[in-house]
This record gives sequence, C-alpha cells and structure tokens, in this order.
Amino acid sequence: MSVASFNADLEKFAKTTDLELETVVRKVAFDVYKGITQKTPVDTGRAKANWNIGLGAIDSSITENTTFTALPLPKGSGKRPIYITNNLPYIGKLENGSSKQAPTGMVRLTMSSIQRSISNVIR
Repeated sequence: MSVASFNADLEKFAKTTDLELETVVRKVAFDVYKGITQKTPVDTGRAKANWNIGLGAIDSSITENTTFTALPLPKGSGKRPIYITNNLPYIGKLENGSSKQAPTGMVRLTMSSIQRSISNVIR
C-alpha cells in the first residue's frame, strides 16, 4: 500500500462517514499507534516504550525507559504528517518475526487490519 493510496482512502473514509478529515486522520493515527504498541513483544519493555509519535517530523529519540506510557496526539495533528517510529536497532528484527510473542510483526499486522477496516467502510 502506497502513502498516496492510503491518503486517498482516508479522504474517501471521511466523505463516506461525513467526518472531518482531521478527525479521521487523528483517529486512524491513534488506532495505528495503539495497535502497534499492543502487538509489540515485551521482554524488558524497552521496545514497547520506544514507540514515538512525531508531528510534522520524525521523532528519532531513544529512551532507556522500560515502562510504556501512551503518547497523546496533539491538537491539529490531522493537518500535518504523523510519524509513528521506533528507533531501536533491533526493532526491524522484531517486526520481521524474531520474537515468539510477535512472529508476524506488529506494524504489518496493524496496518493490514486498519486498511481492511477502512476499505470495508468505503465500499
């Protein structure tokens, strides 16, 4: 799925549901963040605690924290790109199945589920 087609689907979703695009973008970003963090395997907790939300720019920070705290989406976030990132050097391995807790990843599963939900509404 390309970014352009995902954006187009969000616009169709907003029209179909008669919601403002900003509301849709914020809700989808929240659902993506929630899905990814819930699916992130926990050994020490560091991988889960390092999911970041960047508004308009990528947040490349890394924390030593091992306690997950959900991040809020700031107001106006539906008008700028929202980046959900994790900059730990091993996050790619986790996404690609190195953990028995998440053998099929976190991001792919979440995005696939969100895309199916959006597609079901706009059909």
